Amino acid sequence: MEILVGSQQMKQCDRNTIEHFGVPSLVLMERAALGVVDEIERLFGQEKSQERASHSILVVCGLGNNGGDGLAIGRMLWQKGYDVVLVMPPNREKASAETRKQMEILGNYGVPIGHAIPKKEFWAVVDALFGIGLGRDLEGIYQDYIVDMNQKEGWKVAVDIPSGIHADTGQVMGIGFRAELTVTFAFAKSGLVLYPGAEYAGEVRVKQIGIDRHSFLTESPNLYLTKAECLARIPRRQKDSNKGTYGKVLTVAGSRNMAGAAFLSAKASYRTGAGLVKILTEESNRVILQQLLPEAILATYEALDDEGEEAYDINSSLNSSQLPMVKDVKNIFPNLSELLHWASAVTIGPGLGTGEEAKFLVESVLKTANVPVILDADGLNILSERLEWLKEVKAPVILTPHLGEMARLTKTPILAIKEKILQAARSFAAEYNVICILKDARTVTALPNQQAYINATGNNGMATAGSGDVLTGILAGLIAQGMEPTEAAPLGVCLHGVAADCQASQIAPHAMMAQDILAGISSAYHSGSYGRLAPVNHNQEK
Repeated sequence: MEILVGSQQMKQCDRNTIEHFGVPSLVLMERAALGVVDEIERLFGQEKSQERASHSILVVCGLGNNGGDGLAIGRMLWQKGYDVVLVMPPNREKASAETRKQMEILGNYGVPIGHAIPKKEFWAVVDALFGIGLGRDLEGIYQDYIVDMNQKEGWKVAVDIPSGIHADTGQVMGIGFRAELTVTFAFAKSGLVLYPGAEYAGEVRVKQIGIDRHSFLTESPNLYLTKAECLARIPRRQKDSNKGTYGKVLTVAGSRNMAGAAFLSAKASYRTGAGLVKILTEESNRVILQQLLPEAILATYEALDDEGEEAYDINSSLNSSQLPMVKDVKNIFPNLSELLHWASAVTIGPGLGTGEEAKFLVESVLKTANVPVILDADGLNILSERLEWLKEVKAPVILTPHLGEMARLTKTPILAIKEKILQAARSFAAEYNVICILKDARTVTALPNQQAYINATGNNGMATAGSGDVLTGILAGLIAQGMEPTEAAPLGVCLHGVAADCQASQIAPHAMMAQDILAGISSAYHSGSYGRLAPVNHNQEK
């Protein structure tokens, strides 16, 4: 998995490299500049013309070290024969020491640095105004620079991060430079992969400049990017095995007129590799599920209300002490303890409804299950007014909220969560000692210990009903096969995205459905991305 960092962690790694290991700051700056020049030369190689002098490049530099990188980039390109135009704000006495040194070097070569961006087009525009330290909205001359740069034609290249993009959250601070290529140093920054920053960054290339894992010193990385190649961590299946080897999933899902969610989740567990799947659902779903998924084992119950489940008011004052007021609800599930004991992993929530039976099931599963539980959909809606249940769990719990469900869980506006999605997931995971998979265009998986993962797989075709039900089934399928929940959670999200990506070449995003993602699970495994070997558990039931 690829390491990601935020601004403060990157700054500390930079300081550690300079102060602890003794690598001069100017050496790091020169290496960074060389990395960007290499990428610009790569772009030049795509052009038919081999005359560098005919390729005019605009490099706009700030006063901090990012500007120093830009000045060094301009010098190196000028030395290679490119027509380079350097631009920098007028208050240059405020420049950092390293940037002043780069100005001095350019002066020695006789290369001028202007104040205004020329009114002409360039083959490439290089943004070196601000690096990862920007924490305020851009205004004044800097805003004017970026407006002008964005309007230019030609290749747009950002140095380390597009100016105006927050390095931690990816949010746009007033205005942002729209790059086609971002060359970043040492590690990718979280703001480059979270939206909207990812859209402004374009293609991201990470260049090594002498800052690596050693620069963390006694600390450890705690943020990672998951890509398709991460599926190599999923265990391969063994020749000497049987269905018991690959575990048993209990899918508690589906209510009257909601059989589809149970089907999608259960089939996803099978497609992911679980040996057995049992669905606990309302009796009216029996025939439908037997036809849709004959491989599944069914355990059904009769709903209390023949007219349909009761409406659930998310703002009601109902608490867990009031739940047993319907005495019959416990009698509906006499074998629940036996079912939970049977399972290797439990999913609960997809299509479950929010009636009394659903509330009883969610509370009972959370408080009594001794195997990992994945809670989704209606299970999250029920939990949103009963978060104290999470303090009584006996086994690992994975929550998979989308932004709306997270808003209900945390009583926080959706926009506030989206703007700080990484922080929101981490805070919830730590407070309730759960694994939080916060779903969005870039899904974040946060562990209770603050370790987190941002997923880079998937596409907008996944924004369709039932997609989340497939994810819960995938997670349960991986855990049933023996993976630890802390590893299965980010890899399940990754597999979910790869499955959709495998289908994207055949199915337009507008037309993609949850069943297409299901079909893509097999394609994801066939893609050759997975799997490391794992020992066979011969003690599993045959």
